[in-house]
Amino acid sequence: MTTKLDYGFLNSLDTSSLLSLLRLHPKTESLIQPILKSLPINERDKDAQRKRDDRAESARIFVPPCKNPARREACLADPERFLRTYFPARYRLSFGKDHLAIIQSVIDTATNGGRDATAAPRGRGKSEIVKGLLCYVVAAGLTRFPLAVAATTALARRLFKDFKKKWELNDLLYEDFPEICHPIRALEGAPQRAGRQHIDGVLTQIVWSDEYVSFPKVEGSKYGGVKMTYYGLDAAFRGANIDGDRPDFVLIDDPETRESAKSLYQINDRELILDQDIAGLASQEEHLAIVVLTTVQNSYCLSAKLTDRTKRPAWNGKRFGMVVKWPDNTDLWDKYIELRKESQQKDDPHGIAAVDFYLSNRERMDEGCEMITDHYKKLDVDGLQLVYSAIQQAYNQISDTTREAYETEYQNNPTEQAGPEGIGLTADLVAFRLSGLARGQVPIQTEKITVGIDIGKRFCHWVAVAWWRGAGGVVCDYGVMEVKGNENVRINDKAADIAASEPAIYRSLVDFRDELLGKQFTDADGTVRKINFVLVDSGTYTNAVYEFTRQVGGIFHPSKGLPNYRQKKESTQVLRAGNNQHAQWLAEQRVWLYEIDADYWKQWVHERFLTPTFDENNMLRRGSLSLFEPIGSQTHFTFAKHIASEELLTEFKEGKGIKTFWNKLTANNHWLDAIAYASACTESVGVELIMPSEVPIKPIAVDGDKPAQKPVPQQRVHGNRFKQRPGGWVRSLKRR
Repeated sequence: MTTKLDYGFLNSLDTSSLLSLLRLHPKTESLIQPILKSLPINERDKDAQRKRDDRAESARIFVPPCKNPARREACLADPERFLRTYFPARYRLSFGKDHLAIIQSVIDTATNGGRDATAAPRGRGKSEIVKGLLCYVVAAGLTRFPLAVAATTALARRLFKDFKKKWELNDLLYEDFPEICHPIRALEGAPQRAGRQHIDGVLTQIVWSDEYVSFPKVEGSKYGGVKMTYYGLDAAFRGANIDGDRPDFVLIDDPETRESAKSLYQINDRELILDQDIAGLASQEEHLAIVVLTTVQNSYCLSAKLTDRTKRPAWNGKRFGMVVKWPDNTDLWDKYIELRKESQQKDDPHGIAAVDFYLSNRERMDEGCEMITDHYKKLDVDGLQLVYSAIQQAYNQISDTTREAYETEYQNNPTEQAGPEGIGLTADLVAFRLSGLARGQVPIQTEKITVGIDIGKRFCHWVAVAWWRGAGGVVCDYGVMEVKGNENVRINDKAADIAASEPAIYRSLVDFRDELLGKQFTDADGTVRKINFVLVDSGTYTNAVYEFTRQVGGIFHPSKGLPNYRQKKESTQVLRAGNNQHAQWLAEQRVWLYEIDADYWKQWVHERFLTPTFDENNMLRRGSLSLFEPIGSQTHFTFAKHIASEELLTEFKEGKGIKTFWNKLTANNHWLDAIAYASACTESVGVELIMPSEVPIKPIAVDGDKPAQKPVPQQRVHGNRFKQRPGGWVRSLKRR
């Protein structure tokens, strides 16, 4: 049985209510309009309706027809023609073999899916090709959700902004693709207008924000809902979708910076991002096309891997060099380089003698040579042309640098090298080195608790570690001390900036002292353990830390990490505080300054985290470092990233031997510095990796030899071990 609805209640509503119902749903219009016509409308209602009509009319757009359909179809059928027609200022020169290969790889991969990696010489306009092709694959309908990716978010944002600018401002694109460009121009640079834009009452649903775009939906257009956004390889890719849509085409322009190409950690990390995060963007129903356009910077970088078909064949790698075939008469070119260098030694930077030699022997010197392009930069000095061919330009660069450098920069053929090797510590490994103890709980065998504090202008990072015999340690707590009072310090001069910041740092340290000493560290028996030693970084904000330690004293000591540490000889002013640190009396400042070997203790921390947490008896292992158990959704990943922010690399270089150096991966290394200070305290409080035997070993007498003398036990002063002095006295570390 069908119930007939009674719409009589509409007659009892006032005009404003009826107008509200009219806007609520289009189907109510036929019911409400007759009533509206019969009701008197006051001036207020008229004014409100007029304003609504004005707003609706201002958001209405009319899309013009395509001005040149023949040109549009011809360009869509030919990507090279598309680039030259719509962006003639960007592509003035003819395309070389590398350019055509890049265009073809992008089109093939976008059409058929899969992966492709192409390395082109530096300075060949590869990024410009990328920018133009992003527009083409959208216009040609090869993708509905391209993703622009670069080594960093800032570089990826440039690709995204260039894409938007082309559709916003290019007049030829506006003429031939009005269904895309006209709604964009109608926004007049105000993305907030997009939500109301409509064509005859139908919203275009355009989005034109700084983070992503979605093309307008226009009747008869195939581009409605086409999306684009961007990511850097330093950002999180997981879950990168918009309104339920996932990217179907990823174009990666130079996945590496010069710094990341040298770091094994970053190389491996970016390779995992490509293989897991980006590849994981694909939906189950659709394929994901990935194209990498790059330049090989060394023999072990990510780009070298992706373009080497023997290592990563799935990427269909290709490498292009400026010189396709080297000249046959290399002896003449060796002579050319010799003449150029001799001229430069005689104050002729352009090597006129070498130029004359080339012009006299050009035919023979060019024999057998094939270049990727015939274009070169003519060099004119005082009306005299100095460069006459692309191969001459190449040999000028070889002469001014090295053949090895040219092979790397312009040939994508770097000299084979092993590359620097790290010890393998990662943030993930650190984050999961868990002791099983709660925050603030220490092992029952704990001997000492030490704290390191890294001082910053706004925030000071601190770490507390409980140590037991054999330098096994558990990070029982860590955190950040906020420096209050420095929020408004804005001084360009570094010295003045430090001076202005130090009073606030001093006050914050004084307040933090009570908080730190009030922390309860307990073992399984409920025994409360106290902090035994604290090192405070005095490297930058020296005066504040010196004054704090002078006033507070006790377990707090100023410290400085030295990158090129040298153990100072003991004297009345210098006392040995361990194998890789010493305490120096600064008479003028009236403090004992602990100078530590920064490189040694950072490496020491990394090696301790690499040591497995538990032994075969499921006991905390000596010589290991671990973290307290996080609660709920808490994780140690931020802390772990600080610990792994630097890596110690070892590299063999031909003729130079083995070189060891620290490679800084990120600027946030504050907790690494803090835990290095806390670890350096171990020697000061008598907790070492290799401890003296608890049971004296009786020396074995050998026939004809005197029995070995029983060693004189070392005495401890102020928590340190120092050599026994003649007369039985030991120098004290009392404050003066």
